[in-house]
Amino acid sequence: MEKRRSPRIPLNANLHICDLYKQDSTDIHHLKAPIMLTDISEHGIGFISECILPLQYHFKMCFHSQTGTECLVVLRIIRCLVVDHARYSYGCEFIALDDNIRERIRQYTKNRISSCMSED
Repeated sequence: MEKRRSPRIPLNANLHICDLYKQDSTDIHHLKAPIMLTDISEHGIGFISECILPLQYHFKMCFHSQTGTECLVVLRIIRCLVVDHARYSYGCEFIALDDNIRERIRQYTKNRISSCMSED
């Protein structure tokens, strides 16, 4: 049964996490963890990495919208599952996401769902 608050749309993109941090805790710098984004929703993203990353840590990501604008967003790692012996699947939620950015993501996911339904 689906537990997510909003539908996730497949998304393939590469990204690097350089710094992880946790509120009232030490930071992890110069991590250089490559990740492969797998999906996005208005509440978060999913990705796969070869690195083991700590739960409840935050990181910043530069989000590129379809209009070409860039926005810096903060995410918190909330779940990790083993994919195979060398890869891990992560789920992250957006932290304090600006309403304009959330609306752009909502529109993107809505458009992708509509285009997938019209292909069937």
